[in-house]
Amino acid sequence: AAAAAAAAEAAAAEAARIEAEQAAKKAAPANPFGGLFGGFGGFGAPSAPAAKPAAKATSNEVEVDEKELRQLMMKSQRDEIKGYSLAGGKSAVPSRAPPKPAAQPRAAAPVSGVKVTQIRRGDGINYPQPGDVCTVHYVGKLRATKQVFDSSIKRGPPFTFQVGTGQVIRGWDEGVLQMSLGEKSQLVISPEYGYGATGQGPIPPNAELVFDVDLLAINGQKAGGRFAGGN
Repeated sequence: AAAAAAAAEAAAAEAARIEAEQAAKKAAPANPFGGLFGGFGGFGAPSAPAAKPAAKATSNEVEVDEKELRQLMMKSQRDEIKGYSLAGGKSAVPSRAPPKPAAQPRAAAPVSGVKVTQIRRGDGINYPQPGDVCTVHYVGKLRATKQVFDSSIKRGPPFTFQVGTGQVIRGWDEGVLQMSLGEKSQLVISPEYGYGATGQGPIPPNAELVFDVDLLAINGQKAGGRFAGGN
C-alpha cells in the first residue's frame, strides 16, 4: 500500500511538471532562432512587423523608367515627345520663345550741306575752279524713295555748266569743285543746298537729293586713258 501511494504521488508530480512546462511554452514568445540566441541581447525577441508602404494614388498615367522610355521611342521611330528628347533627355525640349519682330529698315542719317563720296577716282591733278566750264553726265534721285527724277544719260548729250557761279544748285557748285578730272562721285545734298522748302517739278519740298556725277571735261579738257569717264 505504501509503495502504491508513493508511485501515485510521483505520477502526480510529473503530471504537474509537464503541465507547468506546457503553460510556460504557451506564455513565452516564439524564438525564430530555435533557442540558440535566446538569452543574448534579445535576438530571440520577434521584431515589429514592417509598416506597409503607402499605396500610390492611382491615375490614368503609366510610369516607366528612362531606359524603357527610350526603347519605346526608338521602336516607334520618334526622336522627341513632350518633355523628352532622345538627343538630350528631359531638359532637351525647351519652351518655344516668341518670334522676334521683323527688323525695321534704318532711316539714313540726314546730311548737312553736301556729302561727296568717290565712286571712281579721277586723275587727282586737275580740279575745277570757280568760273570753269564743266561737262558732266549725271543721274538724280530722291534720297527717300530712290526714284530717279532726272538723267542726262537718258537724254543723251552730257550737261555743261559754269561751276561756282550759281548756275546750278549750291550742292553742285560746292560738290563738283571737290572732284578731279575723270572722277565719278555721289553727291548727297541736303534740302538747303538743293531746292529747299519749295521743291521744283518732281522734287517735293524739303527733299534730300542724290546725284551720281561723272566729271568728263574741264574747260574742254577731257580725261584721258583710264580716267576717261563713261557711265
